[in-house]
Parts: sequence; structure tokens; C-alpha cells
Amino acid sequence: MAAVLVALDYVVMVAMLAISTGIGVFFAVRAGRGQTSNDYFLGNQDVPVIAVVLSISATIMSTVTYLGVPAEVYMYGPKYGLTALARIHAPIIVSLFFVPVYYRLGVVTMYQYIGMRFNNTVRYLVLVVNLLTGFIYMGIVIYTPALALSLAAGFSLEFSILSVGIVCTFYTSVGGLKAVIWTDVFQACAMLIGAVVMVVAGTFNIGGPAEGWSRAVEGGRGELVDFNVDLTVRFTIWSGAIGTSFIWVSHGASRQEVIQRFNACRTERDARLAAWLGLTGTAVIDLLAVAVGMTLFAYYYDCDPVTSGRVNSPDQLVPLFIMDMFYSYPGIPGMLIGCVFCAALSSISSVLNGLVAGIGQDIIKQIWPDLTDNKYTVVVKFLSFLIGLLAIGLAYLASVLGTLIQTVLSLGGIASGPVLGVLILGMFFPRANSKGAVCGMIGAFTVGVIQYVGSQIYSVSGQSLPLSVDRCPADSTSTGSGDMYMAASSVTTPFTPPPTNSEGIAFFHISYLYILALTSTSCVLIGIIVSYITSWKNPKWAEPKFMTPLVARLYANETNESSDETEDVHHLKQTKI
Repeated sequence: MAAVLVALDYVVMVAMLAISTGIGVFFAVRAGRGQTSNDYFLGNQDVPVIAVVLSISATIMSTVTYLGVPAEVYMYGPKYGLTALARIHAPIIVSLFFVPVYYRLGVVTMYQYIGMRFNNTVRYLVLVVNLLTGFIYMGIVIYTPALALSLAAGFSLEFSILSVGIVCTFYTSVGGLKAVIWTDVFQACAMLIGAVVMVVAGTFNIGGPAEGWSRAVEGGRGELVDFNVDLTVRFTIWSGAIGTSFIWVSHGASRQEVIQRFNACRTERDARLAAWLGLTGTAVIDLLAVAVGMTLFAYYYDCDPVTSGRVNSPDQLVPLFIMDMFYSYPGIPGMLIGCVFCAALSSISSVLNGLVAGIGQDIIKQIWPDLTDNKYTVVVKFLSFLIGLLAIGLAYLASVLGTLIQTVLSLGGIASGPVLGVLILGMFFPRANSKGAVCGMIGAFTVGVIQYVGSQIYSVSGQSLPLSVDRCPADSTSTGSGDMYMAASSVTTPFTPPPTNSEGIAFFHISYLYILALTSTSCVLIGIIVSYITSWKNPKWAEPKFMTPLVARLYANETNESSDETEDVHHLKQTKI
């Protein structure tokens, strides 16, 4: 008999969505008609550190983590957990070098900083890139949980997209950043509880941790660490500690929605602490997601739902597991599906608020600088509503053109590297100029696109670990999806090592964990070269306030020494005269 959600499950899901909506209404009512733009975008810089910490973690860890990481671990093993190594040092880099610059300048958006450090050409180039990738990201993140609900409960996919999109758009539009942050707190707690419930219940069901690990080893998933220095290997300790570092520095230093949270803190010390703890907290969620993935494999180790046809892709494994595991416990499936929604809502609302901040501060205020704060706040609320509707529309397109949208989303990831590169140029290299920043972005994006296109042309197949359908029932109906799934006898999807790169195309097989490091480094190198060439005869140095604190101090010392030398020379000339 096919498992379906019962009335109590729907009540629980609606309650979880209602809580998010209620938080938005609460802050809208509390602010009243006098809500200022500072309150709407920065929460009046009066948000407690613990709330900002949980909000940062929830913002970064979307359904891509909640559904995608378990699927990745299910297919490729637990070595994805090595990416947690980057959370040891990347948060320190962000808190020491990037947060102080944003906080001391008092900017609402990072685009304001880029405009002050370089010029409006670089500012709007970065803004356009982030707007395009932000819109696409929201569409995908709305679509993913809608697909999960459609699979698990038989809901109309279109209805699911609409319900998730409207709830998120409503509370983000009316409540502003405080509503987004406090809903993030609730949603982060829900995600953590949901992951723990799945791991504990699944482990108990299969017979305990020892049995789960035995199945993992039998299935070729017992290797936790790989010291291979080959950049084409999907997961190694080096890609986890080095390649992933660039990804997490990018999350903390160049994501507008995260930067807003830093500047919503009461003091710079609070902002730096929030950056460190918030980014470190994502490692906890990631490791829990890895544990979920290993639990999924142990649960389905002898009857893989992907090979047997119960699901169309590994990303659907989590909702299938929820229905298979908890269908006889009314209310639990509803809560866990609600956790998937929470993962989506936390990211969508944050990105939405960040996009509106960018358009409002860097476009609307530039066109109408004399707009009163009250009118401006009304305009950005209306703008938030419109962008939310646009994201819903993009989610509908994702359901029709999924493969194309996923490709565009991958290209959007390539754009994050050049943006991080521009910020590194701005904060660490005083002689970097706007020409270098623009050329660096274009060059780095070109490198990323070439690598991506090449990886599609020379695609590597057969890298997933063994999957078995040895014990799939011959005549049984799926408890989760209601579809008959195939019978198999001693059928295993074998592991095929990736082809060697004897044809000289290793560059196209680089692990995706290194791509952002490749593009950001390319941007910095090109930017430095172009900056020095174009200012060789007339070098210009940026003001220390635009530099990261360490560079600013070194720059100030060099300037003082240079001034002292000039004064000594001048004094000697006067003495000779």
C-alpha cells in the first residue's frame, strides 16, 4: 500500500509555515508605519549575536544542502565531510579581514563598497552578475522542495511552488531583515531537529551504528580520508581544506545577504563573532547532512531506489526515505517535509532581501536621491513583493526546463569566483584599479566558462560508488511513491574508475570544489597585472579605509616611512644651501 500524508501531517506542515508567516507579521506590526529603511535592511543594527549566527547558518544551508548533500554522500561516499575542514580557517579569514571593512564603512550593500573603492562601472557589473544568479537561485530553491512535496504527498507541483513562494514573499516583504533573521532562527532549529530525527531513527531501524558502518564498508563507502594530490579526484583532504576554503570565504565575504547580517550586529566585535560562529555552524549542518546520506545508504543498501526506478534522481531520496521510514507515525512525515520547506524558506527570504537591498541602495537611490525615507521603504517593500513573484515564475520555468536551468545555475556558480576576486583586489591590493577589476572579472569568467564547457564535452561518467538492487521485491509497490518498482536478481551498479587524462584534458576534469578557487585566483592575478600596467607612470593608491585592517596598517607604516624619507631629503637640501 502506498504511503500518503494524513491529516495530522498537513496540520503540522501548515503550522510550520504559519509560524514563519506570523513572525513576519509580528515585526511588521511592531515597526508600524514608521519603519525606516535602516530597520528594513539592517534591523536598526540591534540584532542579538546568537540570532545572527543561526541566521547566517540557515541562510547558507538551503535545500541544496538538505536534499543535495545526502544524495551526494549516498552516491559518492562520506568523503564530502572533508569540506568541513575549511570551516576551521575560512571563518577566521572572513571575520578578521572582510567584516571590519564593511562594518566600519557602514554600508548596506557590498556594491556600495565596490563603488567607493573602484567606480560605478565595477559596482554595476558585480550587481548585475549577482542579480542574475540570485534570481535563478531563488527559482531553483523554490522548485526543489516543491518537487519533494509532489513526490511524497502527491500534491500538484504547481500548487506547491505557489504556496512556498507566497509564504516566503509575504513575510520577507512586510517584515524586513528582522523578520527574516528571526524566521531563520526557527527554521535553523527545525532543520537541525529534522536531520537528527532522520539519523537516529534510521540508525535504530537498521540495527545500530555498527551495522550501518558494516553496510557502508561493504558498499565501498568506508574510506573517510583521501590524501591523493590529483586535482581531478572528486573529494580529497586537499580539496576539502584548500579548494573549499575559497567557497566558504566567498559565502562570508561576497554574499550580500550574509554581509547584511554582519552589519545588523550592535558592534563590530559582535559582527566578527557572528561571522566566525555562523560560518563554523554550517559545518555542523553539513556533517549532519553527511550522516543523513550514510543513513540513506545503509537503509537502501540492497535495494537502491535510483536503479530500481522508484525515484528519478538521488535528490529525491530524502523525501522517499521520510515516507518509507515514518509513514506509520502520523505527524512525523509532515514535520520532516516541513523541515525541507524551512531549508528553502531560510535561503529564499535572505536572498530576496539581499536583492532588494542591492536594487534599492544602488539603483533606486541613485536615480532618485531625494526620495524620503518613508517613501523609499514603501518602494522597496513593493519591490520585494514583485521580485518574489518573479522568483515564483522562475520556479515554474524550472519545472519545465529543469536541465537548462540547472546548467545556468552552474554557470552562476562560476560567477561567484570573479566577485570574490574583485573584493580581494579591493581590500588587499592598494594599487588595484577599476581597469584591473573589470579585466579580472571578464578574464576569470572566461576561464570558468571554458572549464565548464570542456567538462561537459569531455564529461566523466561512472564515478559513483556501487549500488545494489539484489533484494528488491519482485512484486511490491513502493511505500513512498506508489509506483511499482523493478525486480532484480544480483544486479549491481558497478564502480567504474574515471578515464585517465592522457589526452591532455585534465583541466576539464578538475573537481568542482576547486572551480571557485580557479576563477577567483584568475581574477586577482589578471587584475594585479592590468592594474600595474595601466598605472605604471602614474600610480594611485587607495585610501586605507578601503583596505583590510592588516593591509591598512602596513600601508600606513610605509606611507609614514616614505614621508620621513622625503622630509630628510628636503632637510639635507636646505642644509647644503
